[in-house]
Amino acid sequence: MARAALLVGLSVALGWLLPVQRAGAGEQKGVSVRPVSPVIFPEQRIPLRFSHVRHLTSPAARLPGDRPLTCESCHQRARHSQSSLDNLIPAESACRPCHAIVRATAGDAGRMDTPAGDGRTPATRCVACHLGYDAARDHVPRVYIPVPNIKFSHARHADEGIACTGCHGDLAAENTALATRDQLPSMASCLSCHDGKRAPSQCTTCHLAGAGGRIQTHYTSGVLAPSGVLYGARHSIGFRTDHRAAAQNNRDYCQNCHRKSECVQCHNGSIKPWGFHQGDYVTSHAIDARRNQPDCGSCHRSQTFCTGCHSRSGVSSDRRGSQFDSADGALRFHPAGWADATIRGPDHHAHQAQRNIRQCVACHREQFCVRCHTAELGSGSGLRGVNPHPPDWARSRRCRALLARNRRVCLRCHIEPDEVRCAG
Repeated sequence: MARAALLVGLSVALGWLLPVQRAGAGEQKGVSVRPVSPVIFPEQRIPLRFSHVRHLTSPAARLPGDRPLTCESCHQRARHSQSSLDNLIPAESACRPCHAIVRATAGDAGRMDTPAGDGRTPATRCVACHLGYDAARDHVPRVYIPVPNIKFSHARHADEGIACTGCHGDLAAENTALATRDQLPSMASCLSCHDGKRAPSQCTTCHLAGAGGRIQTHYTSGVLAPSGVLYGARHSIGFRTDHRAAAQNNRDYCQNCHRKSECVQCHNGSIKPWGFHQGDYVTSHAIDARRNQPDCGSCHRSQTFCTGCHSRSGVSSDRRGSQFDSADGALRFHPAGWADATIRGPDHHAHQAQRNIRQCVACHREQFCVRCHTAELGSGSGLRGVNPHPPDWARSRRCRALLARNRRVCLRCHIEPDEVRCAG
């Protein structure tokens, strides 16, 4: 287990980060694929050729005295390690009881055995295990494993009787070659013991603590975020606006990372978080505002935020200070000819209303529309009598269908019962 023992229990937070890495193409099929956190375990370089399944199952893989290899045969320091800072990768001395290592040079490289040995005699050449070994310069690419961002004691878990296979899985049965971060347990498996009874359940038992005793979430390798293993608090894209249930179910869990001041910044109504509303929300926000004004008021103050914006944009009766207000009336919210019956095209309101009537009703009510779209005419009435229906509408099948399906729509304009009928 040239790689795995370093990280036996360092994976309490493996489920915290959303991206999941899976076994590479060069790894054996059947390996247990588990989620990993590149924040807790930053990117590593392991330029080794090694097979755990071969060392654990091959009859030729024996220690002196015909003793079978076990995890502790190579990872001798893991049993007593009390810190995740310890480097538990076996040194060359752990390999020499089986491998009679001979450091190759340019002159004798051709006389060494095959890189992987003959299946009976353990390989002795450096290139047998070290990928990229340069015999001419005697250069060995080093294994690079950054310090994990977590606390862990192998010794404490070993004292509790937890075997290596309990956290890393059975590498022989899983046909594992080189162990990687995929051979680490998920956060869910750690919580099977860390339930507050058998083992502590506080997050900072394993996670590094920052100011105020809260979990440190920002590292050079990234930002730590819950994946939803606990309480469904998966910090996905929509969680920013839909976290009420998770917060109400277990507020103390949220406070492991967040201060109350962070909540107040959004919920006190004085600051609008960037990205809270979808793109171009300003053109359709009135729909939500009319439907549920109290929700808007939790962040926006009507007498300042709403009134000020409506005045500046010229969509309110008070046009003072509006960018569309001018002495000659040349500037308007809608372009010139917007309501001219003789003009048609993208710059006419009929075209826009047919394309997206919801955007129109964000500002205009039905009473505004019927000022023009009505058959009632009279001196001084101000009604223009623009028929909203196409020619010969009253004889069309569409008219009859709408009337049969929803009579109330027709009654919006046709007041008299006798008018609400379709000819033909």
